[in-house]
Amino acid sequence: MIAALLFLLAALPGAQPIDENFEIPARDWRYVPSPLTEQPAMVDCLFQADRQDAQVRLVLLSEADLSLWRAGRDYEEIAATSPGPHGMLRTPVHDTDTFVAIENRGPRAVRVRLRVFLEQPRVRYLSRGRQLAVILISFSVFFAIVSLSARKLMRSIKR
Repeated sequence: MIAALLFLLAALPGAQPIDENFEIPARDWRYVPSPLTEQPAMVDCLFQADRQDAQVRLVLLSEADLSLWRAGRDYEEIAATSPGPHGMLRTPVHDTDTFVAIENRGPRAVRVRLRVFLEQPRVRYLSRGRQLAVILISFSVFFAIVSLSARKLMRSIKR
């Protein structure tokens, strides 16, 4: 019974793939080395610094932009929070190569707890076979109704 409950909880769409603590030096940054999701999802990122005077921000980046950031070049952010001791970021993620980074803009090292939750849709689309079955059944029912209606109309006209 407990195993079945744990299996159901693991299968829920609001799974928590990341719950980690990061030690970030002053004016430096860290990133989670694996992509956030393997398929499109709504991503909720929460962070909390250990000090109230911390100036931390959370950034979502593509893999290419993460490489540019690591090289010290200009990059584009998918989404970001404003600097502060805590924050939340809720955004839809469509690319499978999206990474999350934490940047410490403050003058002292800070410890940050990062939690990421994913909400993935249960069904996004029907398979090709099911699409074809729905179309064929719909046309069959439509033509059956039209045929029966036409037959009854023709009988009433002939009288």
